[in-house]
Amino acid sequence: MTASALQVVLARRPQGSPTPQDFTIRNVSLSAPAEGEVLVRNLWLSIDPYMRLFMGDQGGVHGSVPLGEPMPGGAVGEVIESRSAALPVGSHVVSMAHGWRDHYVAPAEQLQPVSASAGPLHRFLGLYGLTGVTAWGGIHGVLKPQPGETMFINGAAGAVGSVAVQLARRAGARVIACAGSDEKGAWLTGALGAESFINYRSEDVRARLAEHAPEGLDMMFDNVGGEQLEIAIDAMKPKGRIALCGAIALYDGDNYRAGPRNLFAIIEKHVSMTGFNAGFYFAEAPRIIAEFAVAEAAGGLIDEVTFVEGLNAMPDAFVAMLGGTSRGKVLVKL
Repeated sequence: MTASALQVVLARRPQGSPTPQDFTIRNVSLSAPAEGEVLVRNLWLSIDPYMRLFMGDQGGVHGSVPLGEPMPGGAVGEVIESRSAALPVGSHVVSMAHGWRDHYVAPAEQLQPVSASAGPLHRFLGLYGLTGVTAWGGIHGVLKPQPGETMFINGAAGAVGSVAVQLARRAGARVIACAGSDEKGAWLTGALGAESFINYRSEDVRARLAEHAPEGLDMMFDNVGGEQLEIAIDAMKPKGRIALCGAIALYDGDNYRAGPRNLFAIIEKHVSMTGFNAGFYFAEAPRIIAEFAVAEAAGGLIDEVTFVEGLNAMPDAFVAMLGGTSRGKVLVKL
């Protein structure tokens, strides 16, 4: 089969916040699958904050996408041509490297087969995938909340944050959620069960934390970094715990690895600060998925998704997600 693919490629490196003009869409020819390879038609594409790191030239664990090359990312697709007995035609697969395109050819061994019997396929990019595993890792792998403890979660209305809020509440923690609109605040304190909310765009985060947690914070799940992390460090109780998931506030700057200016307060307070990512917990994924499936079926876990239609809409959706206009996981349907 002769095939072609539409790909979203990086046209230029952003100066500050990304814009849709930093991307372009191209049509390329694909080689026929060689022995052990498959041709996949993508059905769902993931949009995540960490993808901003691919666009810069600071390197790091994520590396930098060369100009003119397609963006990587998570995707769920269907095998439409196969030269691998392991993945016959009709198989559904997840790839964490072949997003931002509608078709691709790859070795079967690089792909993870999934079954639609586990629920909607898009969940393997969200609740049953990178998003859910990341949230579980931060809550249960790092922080291990105890009933009655107080946790601050920023980026709380995003994909990972919204799941983390629910897992913390299910563990009995008292959650202070932070996001950028009162509409999100109503959702976080209503549907998701956070005890209180801080709007970082319109309120003084430091003052509001002092109001909501006058005795200090036991824990923080940090998706934002920068000033919010510094404020939370000052608000931590002695022997508090911080899980570092991301630093989205720094991604548009010239050093997203910059540490907090009040780092010495961690020494003074005997605070534990642990960085993590989903890769450290992928071995636990089957158990995590089973746990989430039971909780969702019982109405105890909300899988919030913002759906976008079509590859052409992906650059705009990515920019909007980084700007905080979406809620929950953002997925592109092809």
